[in-house]
Amino acid sequence: MHANLSIRDVETPTDPTMQRTRAAGIAIAAATIISTIFVAMDRSGGGANPLEILKGIAGLLVLKEVVHGVAIASVCGYAFGYSTLARRLGLHRPLVLAGLSAYLLGCVAMIGATILDGFVTPHIATEAITGSPEVVNFAYRLIYFIGTVLNDLAKLGWVLQAAGTLAWSVALLHKSGFSRAIGVIGFLSSGLVVALIAGSETNMSMTSLLSVLFAQLIWNLAAAAMLMRDPNKVPQSARFQQGALAS
Repeated sequence: MHANLSIRDVETPTDPTMQRTRAAGIAIAAATIISTIFVAMDRSGGGANPLEILKGIAGLLVLKEVVHGVAIASVCGYAFGYSTLARRLGLHRPLVLAGLSAYLLGCVAMIGATILDGFVTPHIATEAITGSPEVVNFAYRLIYFIGTVLNDLAKLGWVLQAAGTLAWSVALLHKSGFSRAIGVIGFLSSGLVVALIAGSETNMSMTSLLSVLFAQLIWNLAAAAMLMRDPNKVPQSARFQQGALAS
């Protein structure tokens, strides 16, 4: 009976629940690379008084919409990719499920901040620049406070996403080899994000912002690499051993 088994039979995955997750890894990697490129394209308008500042923002309307539209699509890509990662780690595990819940809530907060920054703010500026001085001053103050809200939403989103990353990293640290290494990266990345946000002022400096994005970038690419690996892949040496036993 065992003599009829071949190495090809041994290589066939025996656990149907361990599905390939390459598409999720590609989604995370693509979202990371594309969003990084488009974020680098974003810029803010200048000006010495409220009207000039509003005109500067209004002049960036199309750029803001494109950049932040891509950012929203990227957040959706992350939500898909990390939902798949959580499924792979086991949604029956409370820590993994809690991590997914925190991460998805973080995605909602990030989308809220993105909508305010990329669509609401430039639209208010566009409408206000043709108004009276009172309208201009009101719009300027409104945009200022919206900036505070979106900044807080972004911080909340980063912290919640870091919490999700930390939860999954703890689960990965209980594994071995490549998965454990990814868990170490996630642990360090989430800790760095929380530390940077905790130590920042209400309006984050460009250095703090870039540091957060870099920490997330490293984790995103590491998680993508793990997801693109076949979870059912048997090492070559093990295949030969199993093939010998089967014959």
